[in-house]
Amino acid sequence: MRRGLRAGRWPGYLCVVTLCAALAGLTGCESDGGGLGSGHDFGANDPDLYVAMGDSITAAGWPSVLAGKLGQPVVNRGVPGARSDQGAASVNGTLSRYQPGYLLILYGANDVIQGANLDSTIAYLRSMIRAAKANQSIPVIGTLTPMSESHQIWAETAKELSRRIRSMASEERCSVADLEKAFGNNPEYILPDGLHPTAAGTERIASVFYGVIR
Repeated sequence: MRRGLRAGRWPGYLCVVTLCAALAGLTGCESDGGGLGSGHDFGANDPDLYVAMGDSITAAGWPSVLAGKLGQPVVNRGVPGARSDQGAASVNGTLSRYQPGYLLILYGANDVIQGANLDSTIAYLRSMIRAAKANQSIPVIGTLTPMSESHQIWAETAKELSRRIRSMASEERCSVADLEKAFGNNPEYILPDGLHPTAAGTERIASVFYGVIR
């Protein structure tokens, strides 16, 4: 975000893969075909590979925490400052490059802060969901985490966008990681800037996505 949220490729990905391999060896974690992807035809995609796309909230690290929970690689494609239109513009290239079984989507905070039209934001997010489905990847979209403190001025708009995300996801039959609901009004999850997640918030985001996937 220009005033809040401000990306990495294979080095970070390889670190996550190494971590997951180690975890799999220690815990016996491996794909069992259960959960959200049970019975899904992944085509040429890797059913054990996840890609997370988003802004600085994603770049901050919840994908690596999720990787630890899954025992499988999660590519972090969080770009600080990114909006939904930028995610929509890059989604096909990302899907083509990684061929993931799952696409995890978390955009909207920068749209809200920068005064984007919410109808347009929903249209961009919808296009990302449809791109994932066309690629035979399973999409999961997150609602926004709460805004407070210096970002309180955008709090109600963020809630409205989350409401619209739920509605659109229902129309698209896309699973939702309801972060707004999971965070509630708990200040433990948000840094003093009123926007970015604390370590506990990062863990919470990963846990919500994990709960949807598994």
